[in-house]
Amino acid sequence: MKLYELVNHYHIGTELTCAEAMFMACNEYYHLNLSEETRKMFSVMGLGMQTEHSCCGAFTVAVGIIGLMTAKEGQTDVSNMEGYQMISELTDFMLGFYGTLHCVELQQLEIMGYENPCHAIVEALAKKLEELLAGRRIFQPINGGQLSS
Repeated sequence: MKLYELVNHYHIGTELTCAEAMFMACNEYYHLNLSEETRKMFSVMGLGMQTEHSCCGAFTVAVGIIGLMTAKEGQTDVSNMEGYQMISELTDFMLGFYGTLHCVELQQLEIMGYENPCHAIVEALAKKLEELLAGRRIFQPINGGQLSS
């Protein structure tokens, strides 16, 4: 199973926001074992930080996951050039493909084959995130990303 398939599992047909779905999928797929407190921290990022007037929640969570996977122990932000490069690539992808990172603008897009544009956007973000992380060989899913029972 790919990361985007797991994201879809958590997002489509559920009550979870884009941010919650991205968090749950990444936590499971990459076996991060992040705590319930961490989930709660990310839970308010959906719907453009619950306002629709901010950045896409799934994008924000993806950036957090990049930070988690690229930051080195005891190293400051400024030293994480790998993380910065990956975030830059993810931002360029979103802006190039959708023209915005703004939640309310993304929600207004019409994407063929998707009743809800957020489903397409979250899926595309998950694909790009997996590509970025796999390309850097930072983390690989331990069991091929299979759903846990």
